[in-house]
Amino acid sequence: MTKLAILFGGISTEHDISCKSADNVINALAGRFDLVLIGITKAGEWLHYTGDAADVTGDWESHDVERVLLMPGMGEHAGGFFVLREGEDVPVRLDVDVALPVMHGQGGEDGTLQGALETCGVPYVGCGVLASAVCMDKDASHRLAAAAGVRSPKCEVLYRGATITDALAAVKSCGGFPVFVKPARGGSSIGVSKATDEASYQKAIAAAFALDRKVAVEEAIVGDEVGCAVIGDAVHGVRMGEVDQIVVTGDGFFRIHLEKNPGQNTELRCPSDLAPELLARVREAGERVYEALGCEGFARVDLFVTPEGEVVFNEVNSTPGLTYYSRFPQMMRVAGRELGDVLADLIADKLAE
Repeated sequence: MTKLAILFGGISTEHDISCKSADNVINALAGRFDLVLIGITKAGEWLHYTGDAADVTGDWESHDVERVLLMPGMGEHAGGFFVLREGEDVPVRLDVDVALPVMHGQGGEDGTLQGALETCGVPYVGCGVLASAVCMDKDASHRLAAAAGVRSPKCEVLYRGATITDALAAVKSCGGFPVFVKPARGGSSIGVSKATDEASYQKAIAAAFALDRKVAVEEAIVGDEVGCAVIGDAVHGVRMGEVDQIVVTGDGFFRIHLEKNPGQNTELRCPSDLAPELLARVREAGERVYEALGCEGFARVDLFVTPEGEVVFNEVNSTPGLTYYSRFPQMMRVAGRELGDVLADLIADKLAE
């Protein structure tokens, strides 16, 4: 049976969400693969977890673990995963055929993890180094999407230490208030604020800079957010699940990671109720962005649809949420494909390369 390493946790603010995604993925793939669970703690320690898989959303790192080392190497000097067991001086190879990173945010979704796996000769499912880094960077992804012919919001970048004059100039370049302020390298609504005046803008900048030294100030697009769950690549072809649609009823933008009630400030429609012509343009834009940013494996492309019917790029999540309530699994499910089947096919494609 294929040995599949599921990588979860990580050092980002989305550590707990990653564990919830891993829990759902484990349930979806149980029995299909020999699962090797490798968790990364919030402090960055890599651990091979051999306990009850149901505990990955709990205090898993405190029991049934052994330290994991990731060693570089290729060919006859193969690298990969090794474990350092208590009382032993020599690391022991941890056999893995392919890895599935289920990690969100910095340190997991930004190309650094993908680069480490490639250096160590570990094949993995999902976007590669360049696509992961570009998707994480709002400025770079917007520039590439625009170059591919997909309208993107006006965007200005501020770096930590920027003056108030620089900050206000960024707002002016984006068309004035309201604007969205967000960490330039992030994969969710964490650290994202809507600023409607100078006072709220300064608070928003401080919140974003607490998470990243690079902050994106974006034109506020009025409209509904729509999502495209995309899988595949240039070799195997690109396929898409149902398009979903988010109608915000609360504080002005979508926050999926509300643990007690994920949809309390939104109405999430899947499938969307977009008119056929508009839906076709959304799907075309989603596929165009996916290809322009070099995505492969799977990703979720988020766009806006304005009241005038304009399709505007928002962001790409190169490792979208895979929890029970996440959008990507739901979009695939409504299209007639369960998450386990989607991932199993992607794993088979990777092993066949």
